[in-house]
Amino acid sequence: MTTHQKNKQKPLYFFKNSPMLIATISLSILLALFLLKKIYSESQKNNLKNKLLPKAIKKILRDENAKFTLSDLKEKNGLYEFQLTWNNQTYPPSYITKDGKMLFTSGVEINSLFNQKPITQTPSKKITCNEVKKSSQPKLTAFVVSNCPYGLQMQRVFKKAIEEMPELTSYLEVKYIGSVDNNKITSMHGDKEAQENLKQICIREEQKNLYWNYVSCYMKKGETDNCLNEAGVNLIQLNSCLDDKKRGLEYAQNDFNLAQKFNIGGSPTLLLNNEQVISEFDFGGRNPNAIKEILCCSADKKLAFCNQEFSKNDVAISFSETEETNENTATTDGGCGSN
Repeated sequence: MTTHQKNKQKPLYFFKNSPMLIATISLSILLALFLLKKIYSESQKNNLKNKLLPKAIKKILRDENAKFTLSDLKEKNGLYEFQLTWNNQTYPPSYITKDGKMLFTSGVEINSLFNQKPITQTPSKKITCNEVKKSSQPKLTAFVVSNCPYGLQMQRVFKKAIEEMPELTSYLEVKYIGSVDNNKITSMHGDKEAQENLKQICIREEQKNLYWNYVSCYMKKGETDNCLNEAGVNLIQLNSCLDDKKRGLEYAQNDFNLAQKFNIGGSPTLLLNNEQVISEFDFGGRNPNAIKEILCCSADKKLAFCNQEFSKNDVAISFSETEETNENTATTDGGCGSN
């Protein structure tokens, strides 16, 4: 064997007799790959949080100048989970795929489905005017929770319809979704929302003429105390209702009983004449004219306002200083579901 051949074999001989060195190099490579993967993952998260998600959220809100915060972005079940806070309201967790191509505004834990009753309030097919049940005095009830962005949207639709035709006050009402457990009111978005629901219920029942004044203010920024003062609500009477379980909680329980009778768990849901769940999207969308159409289809004789054209413009979602959205396009069928 030549000297050159001996020298070529030295490296192989050296590695074969140095297992610690081989292990060290292997671990170094694995560590480098891990660090590269982590750096890429952090870069990916930052890109989603700082660029892609803000752009997508503005599109969903239809407001390029919307002010909101995105927080708690973390990997969960193969997706990224994050929290959206907008107009002083933090919404349930939303999700986006790691490649940034699919956005989910809510998610359902599969295990929790086994403890839920099926929600059947959404009609399986579009209802026509002829299929709407008739009444001599139609009554359309919107079931909502006070801090759901889409529940607020429906309250805003009712408010605008009443502004266009005050006579509608006697045809439209708002009720709430929740429960009373151990003499305590609960709601799908927590205690703050539950207490606000109860305030609105008490005002609706005992200071009825101030209900829309208060709600009109509350829908702007969610400022309870300021709006109670602005609407001129009698605080002594309101607090008495809130503290008296035979008043406030009983009013609330009546709402909840009716919602449970029809398996209503989504905000907003429309109930016609306390007997038929109906979709506003079968009659033109979430706007005042669709509400008018439902009432007119339900009446057994022509109502005075049925020939009047109501607004078909989209109204703002969630808390908003303005009543209408920036674009007059079809409103998405959004809602908040009970857990």
